[in-house]
Amino acid sequence: MKKIITLLITFVLLLSSTVTVFAADGKVTYSGNAGNFIFEPGSDHSLTDLFPNFKGVMPGDSLTQRITVKNDADNKVKVKIYIRSLGAHDDETSEKFLSQLGLKVQKSEDNEMAYMFDAAANETAQLTDWVCLGTLYSGGEVNLDVTLKVPMELDNQFQNKAGYLDWEFMIEEFPVEDSDPDAPQTSDNSH
Repeated sequence: MKKIITLLITFVLLLSSTVTVFAADGKVTYSGNAGNFIFEPGSDHSLTDLFPNFKGVMPGDSLTQRITVKNDADNKVKVKIYIRSLGAHDDETSEKFLSQLGLKVQKSEDNEMAYMFDAAANETAQLTDWVCLGTLYSGGEVNLDVTLKVPMELDNQFQNKAGYLDWEFMIEEFPVEDSDPDAPQTSDNSH
């Protein structure tokens, strides 16, 4: 069974404004309830904003934000979680702004050279097609490290601009089999 949930990820980058840098991580949680995702922490700009650390950036900044993708569904369900990018939100200003910024995405567990995405922030690049983040049992999670690079020579015309990206997440649900090597021990077979 496939459920597709579109996520409007908000990249809000306010250049030259004084905003406190947050230490919160982004979270995408699959609740298992009718294929729903919960996106945190959200912000004033979007309820699905996953990037609290990408606010108030300045030319020359290189910032990393961790996003935790978790399966919080019933323990009898394992899921494959996929991600893809649709690029910059349908907005000419956002497209132009994000084309100036570099974005890298990698699984936290992978070595530093293995990027799932490495291109200008407005592109779809290696996330044009669905990319499997992994098979997760209940309580399982995978972490993504997203790095944003703002060039030192970024023009003042982008002061106080915001950029919006569209990312999609997709779920495939499968029943947990007793033969699964990572199946959680539930004591269902005990007397």
